[in-house]
Amino acid sequence: MNVALFITLVAQNATAGAAEAMDDMDKFVHNDPYGGIMALVGMSIVFSALLLLYIIFSNTPMLFTFSFRQRLKKALTFKKKEEVPVETPVQKQEELSGEVNAAIAAAIHLYRSELHDFEDTVLTIKKVSRTYSPWSSKIYGLRKPLAN
Repeated sequence: MNVALFITLVAQNATAGAAEAMDDMDKFVHNDPYGGIMALVGMSIVFSALLLLYIIFSNTPMLFTFSFRQRLKKALTFKKKEEVPVETPVQKQEELSGEVNAAIAAAIHLYRSELHDFEDTVLTIKKVSRTYSPWSSKIYGLRKPLAN
């Protein structure tokens, strides 16, 4: 008995919700009989979203420039007090010659090559000859009519 009461209550609520939805739909159809306004609103939402994505993606490379990072870093750092800059002696950077660079590159290469294990790379290829293969068989073609 409780199940029957539950089913009737659910059915009444479903029809009441459907009636309210029909009232809303009838109002919408009355205001926009051909759906032109709905199409314009939908297309304007889609195109504005596409325009926003275009603007975001076209300006993304700017985030990776050095000047933008410097400005962002300057904007986000807070100065505690005005500090007097301490003069440090300027260190001269020595330019490395080509021989030194080549020696460093060779040392790095030798170090990196010792990190990997050497394995035997012997490939064995055996030719298997099979005269029949269902992949190339012509008897399975669908040119014949299917049997009923």
